[in-house]
Amino acid sequence: MNTLIEHFADDLAGTLRAALRFAHFIGLAIGLGGAMLLDLMLLKFLVPRRITEDAAQIFASAAQVVDLGLKILWLSGFGFLMHYAIYDPAKLANPKLYAKLTIVAILTINGWFIHTIILPVLRGQIGKPLLSGIGRGLHTAFILSGAISVASWYSPVILGVFWQFNGDVPAMTILYCYLVFVTLTAVAIGLGIRWITRVMAARQSDTLVPG
Repeated sequence: MNTLIEHFADDLAGTLRAALRFAHFIGLAIGLGGAMLLDLMLLKFLVPRRITEDAAQIFASAAQVVDLGLKILWLSGFGFLMHYAIYDPAKLANPKLYAKLTIVAILTINGWFIHTIILPVLRGQIGKPLLSGIGRGLHTAFILSGAISVASWYSPVILGVFWQFNGDVPAMTILYCYLVFVTLTAVAIGLGIRWITRVMAARQSDTLVPG
């Protein structure tokens, strides 16, 4: 046991980096898993199902899980900044680092929007379909918030997996790709909602036609 402790202590920088990486992966896993659950639940209740009290509680619980993952992500991210400043200052010049910080900041703002706007609206829709009686502006906000959530949770994973983003790729190029990702996701969600709505409307009209 003492030998193992000495082994970790001999490479303190490497041990701290591994611990931070582990915490970062845990934060991503928790946040991404919670976000996927939340998005799937929202998709399930788009049309024509009515939101129940239990469903609203699941929404709130999933949002809390996402919030926990986001907090772990921020803590481990600041830990990496301190680690780089002490042990490897050259990594602070990596543009990818600042692109990731910007994306996580956007994700944080989107999380605030979900907690302060979307969740209260969901609770107000108990007993009704999710989008019933919701204005076009709020409808668009739902779609955009979902797109930002998906793109912002997957982007740090993509940036972490592909080393090609390191060093030479400007932060603005990465953020432009992120913006395209958000836009394409929002378009896909919007088209998906429109398609589901048309399919359900056609089914309802078929049931109303006398056989």
